[in-house]
Amino acid sequence: MKLPTMQALMLVEELGSIRAAAQAMNLTQPALTAAVQQLEAELKAPLLVRSRQGATFTNFGQAFLRHAKLMVSQSRRARDEISQLRGHWEGTVRMAVSPAIGLGLLPAAMQQFSQQHPKVKVHCQDGLYPSIAPAIRDGTLDFALTPVHRFDLETDLVAEPLYASKVVIVAGVSHPLSRATKLKQLQECEWVLSSPSRGPGAIIEEAFKKQGLSAPKVRMLCESFLALPAIVAASEHWMTTMPQILWENSSFKQRLCVVPIKDELPSPLICTVRRHDLPLTPAAIQLVAWIQHYALKRFEKSTTNR
Repeated sequence: MKLPTMQALMLVEELGSIRAAAQAMNLTQPALTAAVQQLEAELKAPLLVRSRQGATFTNFGQAFLRHAKLMVSQSRRARDEISQLRGHWEGTVRMAVSPAIGLGLLPAAMQQFSQQHPKVKVHCQDGLYPSIAPAIRDGTLDFALTPVHRFDLETDLVAEPLYASKVVIVAGVSHPLSRATKLKQLQECEWVLSSPSRGPGAIIEEAFKKQGLSAPKVRMLCESFLALPAIVAASEHWMTTMPQILWENSSFKQRLCVVPIKDELPSPLICTVRRHDLPLTPAAIQLVAWIQHYALKRFEKSTTNR
């Protein structure tokens, strides 16, 4: 069972064909096909179905792929950890971040981390819990920085709190209820959520429930924080919730406004989420430490300003 063959299967899943995966690995297609066939013989099960349209995974292949991803990621982490413990700060840190982190703490933390460890590559992608859970579970991601209800967390994951994110209700400046001060005034409004129910982009449902109001009228689910401000700005009827820092940095800020609701809104808890049984590499630990440093500074600043 060879690591390059497992990496090749991951590329087949990503690119859709053995030919494309072979090109990405600088191999000939017959050589990669032979390697996959050798693995299938070893496992005594077909992993791929080949056709003119590409390659798809059998049920056996899908089951094996989950293990392959974890073995490849653990191999990467092991190499990185040993190298870093020897003082050679190289390798890769892979993480997913929420928009609040991406616009707030990450830039300053990355500046410090990259100065300290210029040879460590950081792979960062957008992502919120629970959608990023499979990638954490199979080792594709080292960790995620995301809002999470800790009581909703799967048992194989651990969440370490960073700070509470301030959320605001946002509407277009021409919305007839843009100056409302009570949640009950918004019962007939139409809402755009940025995550499915119970996610951080659906806290208006939690806020309505706490006020004893009927569930909000959801008209759209938009999981793109790039598109969300534009969609709400273009409508005279829709509202949404978003992290305050996203509102402050929106290029559509002139066409949007914060609805001055005085009722308390939930504050999602931003956490570092990782597998409980996979320790972070020294480089990942230091990057998280810088993020925690700036989270603490933000907390101290917020308490001083009260």
